Amino acid sequence: MYSITDDEVEYILNDIEKRGVTTEDVRYNILDHVCCIIENEFNGEKDFTKFYENTIARFYKNELSEIERETENLLTFKYYYAMKRTLKITGLISTVLIAFGAFFKVMHWPGAGMMYVLGFVTLCFLFIPLNIVLQSRDDKKKSDKIVMIFGLLLAIAGFIGLLFKTMHWPGANFLFFGSLGLFGLVFVPIYFITRYRDPETRFNAIIHSTFMFAGAAIFFGLISLKPSLPVKESVESLNEYQETNIERIQKSNKLLNSDAKKETELINSSQILDTKIEAIRSNLVAKSNGNMGMDAMRNSLTDTRNPDDVGVIVDYFQISSDENSFQALEKSIQEYNEVLKTAENAEFLRPIDISSLQMKNTILSVVLLELVDIQLQVAMNENSYLSLK
Repeated sequence: MYSITDDEVEYILNDIEKRGVTTEDVRYNILDHVCCIIENEFNGEKDFTKFYENTIARFYKNELSEIERETENLLTFKYYYAMKRTLKITGLISTVLIAFGAFFKVMHWPGAGMMYVLGFVTLCFLFIPLNIVLQSRDDKKKSDKIVMIFGLLLAIAGFIGLLFKTMHWPGANFLFFGSLGLFGLVFVPIYFITRYRDPETRFNAIIHSTFMFAGAAIFFGLISLKPSLPVKESVESLNEYQETNIERIQKSNKLLNSDAKKETELINSSQILDTKIEAIRSNLVAKSNGNMGMDAMRNSLTDTRNPDDVGVIVDYFQISSDENSFQALEKSIQEYNEVLKTAENAEFLRPIDISSLQMKNTILSVVLLELVDIQLQVAMNENSYLSLK
């Protein structure tokens, strides 16, 4: 067995460092392995330097520093394969939950909101962060890592904004449109510039950037679709006209009812129903605007930020069972109609029938207009009753 001298050990150690291995533990581990091979295989008759060169060449394909990089990867990503499995599982779970949540929401079945929230939480806080970690391992350049991390963080913000928008939570527009704007106007250009500089990724940079920018623009257009301004103004004008009629008739009713002796059960019932409708209108506008409380009674169509909101009608009016629900409105109207039947001159009064009104699976502006029509009919009944009396 050959015995290595101290000078030879020093020579090997310095050469390992010159080859790009800077970590002390890695250098000494390589030194130990090289010394063991030389002691077992070198007979002292050949040139030591040449034998060492042949020995050290066994440890790498292109350069010795590969060992150090692989060691760092193993230390940093020792759970790499477990993370990849988790990535697949969380991706499948989030996709299934969001898909079923969307289906349940379309069918108005219970549990849709819970599945939506769980799906988006899994996607945003498990699947995408794992993608960030794994992507930072695959990208060699630091600039590429930073750009991809920035893009994935924007994706998290965008999905959270989409969840908030679906659930009608406050801050949805800021999160969704803010992240979508940064994605299309900041991330995509930066991604294109950094990848286009490299000839190997130039073609993919053009394709990916085109798809990402087009997707962001289409997504923005689909989410932001609104009726034309003339249509919007005409609907608001109709609503305002009806509200003006209601106020005019209610003022007339107050004059007719100035004598306290004319206070009757019908007038009280009319006031109760009118107050109920005002509460429902205010609640729907507040929910659609992202304000969980009611700013004021008498909220109307002109106060809405999203008159085409369907989700708030379904969630807070159609399938709800609280005091501002369609079910509660039906009960109040039934009670009103019962009082109407027993009133004086009932044959001249018109019971309220909402069976033909479009108040389910429709947009917010339609329901608000229908509610105003009911209020107008209540005011006209009260006016006819007082006039006849």
